Amino acid sequence: MQTILGANGQIGEELARELKRNFTSSIRIVSRDAKKVNDTDEIFSADLSIPEKAIEAVKGSGVAYFTLGLPIS
Repeated sequence: MQTILGANGQIGEELARELKRNFTSSIRIVSRDAKKVNDTDEIFSADLSIPEKAIEAVKGSGVAYFTLGLPIS
């Protein structure tokens, strides 16, 4: 399982497409309002500013990608 945290932003969506095209169809999309990018995606809605939700979101993942945009401050 490949998990993309912050997946419904521009970078996360492109990563999801590229992973499906060239690597795996086992992808978990994680964001506050998670929406599938590919037809085979698993979705997981979570507020990643809550540590327990972030930990739960990556359980069972071989790789987790952090594409969430954070404020510089």
